[in-house]
Parts: sequence; C-alpha cells; structure tokens
Amino acid sequence: MNGDRGMRGSFGLRLTRDSPWQRLVFGLILLGVGVVFWLDQIGTIDARDYYVWWPLALIAVGVANLLERRWFGAAIWSVVGIYSLLPMIGYSRVPLWRILGLWPLMISVAGVTLVMQALRRSGGRPAFRAIAVMAGNNRRIASQNFERGEAVAVMGGCEIDLSPARIVEEAVIDVLAVWGGIEIRVPTGWKVIGRVAPILGGYEDKTAGAPDGAPRLVIRGSAIMGGIEVRNAESVS
Repeated sequence: MNGDRGMRGSFGLRLTRDSPWQRLVFGLILLGVGVVFWLDQIGTIDARDYYVWWPLALIAVGVANLLERRWFGAAIWSVVGIYSLLPMIGYSRVPLWRILGLWPLMISVAGVTLVMQALRRSGGRPAFRAIAVMAGNNRRIASQNFERGEAVAVMGGCEIDLSPARIVEEAVIDVLAVWGGIEIRVPTGWKVIGRVAPILGGYEDKTAGAPDGAPRLVIRGSAIMGGIEVRNAESVS
C-alpha cells in the first residue's frame, strides 16, 4: 500500500462494490439535484432557495461512511458539512484559521503517543519496525513466533502483510498514523484486539471472527487525522 491508497481507504472517498450505502446516498443526491433543477425549469420553485442547503449532502455522505464503519471518512464529511451548515441554522462559524491553528496540538499528541509506545514496549526485539514519512513502506513478515512489531506512518503509508506469520499466544503491534494510513493483513483465525485511539482519524477492523483460544493480535496506538485498517489477507482484492 502506498500512502495515497491508504488515505483513500480511510476517507472512504471512492465508490467500491462493497459500499452500497455510498452508492445509495450519491444516487439520492443526484436524484434530488435533478428534481430541483426540473421543478425550477418549469417554474414551480426557485432552485436557489434549496441549493443553499447543499451541506446536507456532505452530512449524508458522512452517514453513509458511518454505516460502512469508515470512521475517519464519516468524521471528516460530517464535520465539514456541519461547519458549512452553521450559518443556515443561525450559528456563526468559528474562523477556519483558528481550527487550522490546532495542528501544533496534533503534533504534540503524536509525540506523546511515541513516548508512551517507547515506555510500554514488551520484552524482546520487534520482528519488524516499519516507518513511512511522506513515502510508502511495504513489509511481509514470515516469523513463525511473531510477538511484536511497530508501524509509524506520517503523511505516508505502511502495508504490513502478516499472512505467512504465526503467533503462539499473543502478539502486539504498536501503531501511529499521522495524516497517513496503515494497513495490516492477517491470516484468518487470528483474534484482533483494537486498542487504538482515533483523534480526527479512524480505526477499522474488517477481519472475520475468531473462536475462543485463537491467537491474539493486539493493535495499540493512535490515528491522528489518519487511518488504520486491519483485514484478513484472503479478503484483499
């Protein structure tokens, strides 16, 4: 996975065959736009009275992403839509420059996350350490006694393929995605435990269920305006 692919998957900006809710919402939006244009053409309504509510379309896309469990995309679309809608419901908008001024706080949170990961490391040497800064980093891990790994994506993307790896009991991957994406592919039968804190970001677990006593993989860390996705290797197209 490169950085672009990872971010597209996190935002949910593209229509895919497994996204019926997005297709439904976009279809309804196009239908509504066409109806309003048609009624305006025949003089029944004034389209300008209705198109000022265009932010509702963004919120609808956010709801579609929410139903698809694309948390990052849902948050971004909904926040932009609500922000644009505020003047229409009688509220003044916070200046955009003040919102963008929060980026130093995001950097501080990322630093705290890295420090916490360093302090809570499990014993033993990690099987992999993948770092992608404004780039892509693809790793295939074949350890037959996988215990620990680390993945950091800053404005880039990491793709970790664990399909040939084996876990005896439990393994841990420390992750941090800042304006980037991390995709982790695991074998069917692993139980994935997500301990990821999303901060204007998203974490998605698309793996199949696992029985009791199955090998456990703990994903812990943060997604700060970025996305982290875990799926079974067999489900990757």
